[in-house]
Amino acid sequence: MKKRAVKRIALLMGMLLVVLISGSGCAQNTMIEEDTRFSIGVVLKAADSEHWQGIRSGMENAAKEQNVTLTLLYPQDEWAEDEQRVMIQDLLESDIDALIVSPCNSTDTGWFVDLAQEKNVALFTADTRSLDRVIPFIGIDNEEVGRLAARYLHTHLPTGARIALLAGADKQGQTLDRIASFKAELEFLESELQVTVVKEIKGFSDALHETKQLLGEGISGIFCCSAVMGLGAVAAEQELGLDDDLCIVTIDSQTDAIKAVQRGTVDALITQSGYEVGEMAVKTVVKYLEGGSLDNVYIPCEVLTGNNINEIS
Repeated sequence: MKKRAVKRIALLMGMLLVVLISGSGCAQNTMIEEDTRFSIGVVLKAADSEHWQGIRSGMENAAKEQNVTLTLLYPQDEWAEDEQRVMIQDLLESDIDALIVSPCNSTDTGWFVDLAQEKNVALFTADTRSLDRVIPFIGIDNEEVGRLAARYLHTHLPTGARIALLAGADKQGQTLDRIASFKAELEFLESELQVTVVKEIKGFSDALHETKQLLGEGISGIFCCSAVMGLGAVAAEQELGLDDDLCIVTIDSQTDAIKAVQRGTVDALITQSGYEVGEMAVKTVVKYLEGGSLDNVYIPCEVLTGNNINEIS
């Protein structure tokens, strides 16, 4: 594993879950000083997982380092579109210099793009990009995630293997990007080693229940578009006593997913540091407010397996 990647994952392991968030709804200003340079509003999709807690911690620490005021809000969960909409509206009516949004619905961002322009507020997306309007994005390259997952399954499954996708939220940019690039890469790799996507499950789903059904249909490989779903797939295998029957590829760098790779219950984990996404988002916004350009910022990702996971130090 490259030293840079080892350092990123080590940072994640050491710094995630700095603050556990209780309840739901919005947080208060996370950094307020009289002489702060800028005021940045943030609306995340949730705060109910290690990934989102990592994003929050990265943003808070970067705000302190950059001496900016950060007002961070989040709805109850990633499907609370209406709740998130109110939060975005409230922040855009307040006195902020920039707004960072992780949209619950990537196909309905035009309304807040127009409002941000009206209010002269710089607008960015983090973790999840917009699909209907062009907004600068900070996060991993989710198309690359799909390609990496496809290559791994293509390489590690036998001829004629049947695979499935547990996709997750079907209105969010990261999910749709991962799915589209995954299927496109499998088509590109098509050779005498035939690997076929036979089932694709979108929307909110119970990964444990869905995986049990898939195992009954002869599925031998699965790409889960979040670590939560990946761990649900592991639980299904274990309940059925089929620990070695399913090749599981998933994403995120939360602690329990990393441990699952170390134990061999998850075959491959594509890295995504929530902490680094949050930290980079705030730093990118500050750089722009200081006179920089509006550009997408992609954070590198790679595949962790049993062969390289123990290089984490």
